This record gives sequence, C-alpha cells and structure tokens, in this order.
Amino acid sequence: MLLHVEDLNIEFHDHIVPETVVYDFDLDMDEGEIVGLVGESGSGKSMSALAIAGLLSRHDAKKRGSIIFMGEDILNCPRETLRGLQGDEISMIFQEPMTSLNPVKKIGWQVEEAMRIHTDKTPEERKKRALEVLRSVELNDPERVYNSYPHQLSGGMRQRVMIAAAMVNTPKLLIADEPTTALDVTVQAEVVKLLKRINREENTAILFISHDLSLIRQLCKRVLVMKGGYVVESGDVEKIFVNPEKDYTKRLIDSIPKVILDRD
Repeated sequence: MLLHVEDLNIEFHDHIVPETVVYDFDLDMDEGEIVGLVGESGSGKSMSALAIAGLLSRHDAKKRGSIIFMGEDILNCPRETLRGLQGDEISMIFQEPMTSLNPVKKIGWQVEEAMRIHTDKTPEERKKRALEVLRSVELNDPERVYNSYPHQLSGGMRQRVMIAAAMVNTPKLLIADEPTTALDVTVQAEVVKLLKRINREENTAILFISHDLSLIRQLCKRVLVMKGGYVVESGDVEKIFVNPEKDYTKRLIDSIPKVILDRD
C-alpha cells in the first residue's frame, strides 16, 4: 500500500467560528494506481489533496486522522521528514501554472529546483535531466523552453513544464489538482494522454482532482465523489457512470455536455 488515509478531518481556525471543510475522509492507493477525486468548488477535494501533499499549514488548520505514505505519518512526522518527501516522492501540479511558476526565473532553473533540493547532481547532470523531462512531456525544442521565461510560453506549454518539474525526480505519487481547467478542450485531452503515459511508463500513482467527471472517466479506474466535505460515493468509475447511487453524482453526470454530431 502506497498511501493510506483514514478518518481525515480538516478544521480551519482563521475565522471567529472554526470551520470544518473535510469530514472522515478515507483513501487507499496502491503503487501505479490512478484515482479520481471529483466534486464542485468547496467540496473539500483540494483541501484533502493539499493535506496528503503536506502543504496545509500546521498553524492555520487542525487536522485529525492519519495519512500514511510509504510508512510515514505525514500529519505527525518531523518537518525534515516531510520536506524529504515533498518534491521527491510526492509531487503536485496545480490548476494555473502562471501563479505556480516564478515569472522572473527561467524554465530550466525551475525544473531543476527539486534536483537541487533532493539530489547531489552536478549542474551539468541537472541540465541533462531537465532537458530529458521537458522532452518526455512532448515539448518541442526543449533547449529553447529551458532558456525561456514562463510568459514566453503558451498555457498548454506551461502546464507541460509543471508536469516535467513534478516528474523530474520520478515521484511515487503525483497529485494533479485541476490541472486542465485553464486549458482548451484539445489541450486538456493532450494533458490527460500525457498523464496516462507517465503512469504507464513510470508506474507513478496519480491522484487526479477535478470537477469534470468526463475527464475522470478518461483517466481514472476509481473515483471518490465529494460534496460538502464528505465522500458521498466511491468505487469503480464505469460502475458509477452506469449506475450512480446518489442524486448528487447523477447531477454531476447529467451536467456533462452532450455533443451531438451532424451526420449529414
């Protein structure tokens, strides 16, 4: 078992009245598995993912339960242990790369960051690996991309850079938080195809967060449906699509746009 989350509860204390945003969240993931986490904005899916990545501040949020990753309790382990996992064994890509990428640093420097922190590679070795991962995410002319600034790339290219940076140390778990929301449909499909290939070739487990069940269906074998901080339904993706048990899940499925092609 790569990841075991049990009874995760997240409560924020940054208002007068404490607010619970995640209730009794459970998740098990094996190596190489792709699991979807779906729900509307405010459902708790991103907060659950941030907790798994160890990215929720320990001061602003009260967390109960356990998150065991590769035998380490992420909620309670020493800060040094957590830092050793982040960007190395656990990586995360976000919805909008322009807010995640540093606008004043070149792409190559940013892709190499996790290697500077977690490895003793020489500058030459880091550049070689950076170009390798930029090429692996199907960016044409990786040398040019390596020497570019984020604003010089398209949205789809920036998202591929984020994936390259996340994969540079070949993590065991990749958390993708709404990584296709800001992209057009064609680029969305390309990113999903790329994540499938990474999963197949590197055996990287992927936790894919989205509000779009159609993307979840393309990528994931299993899905958890969240609403109001609770997991309201979970199971095999195709089974849930064909026979959803909860009205909320039915509404999510019904909201997927139906494309009717003119056959004339």
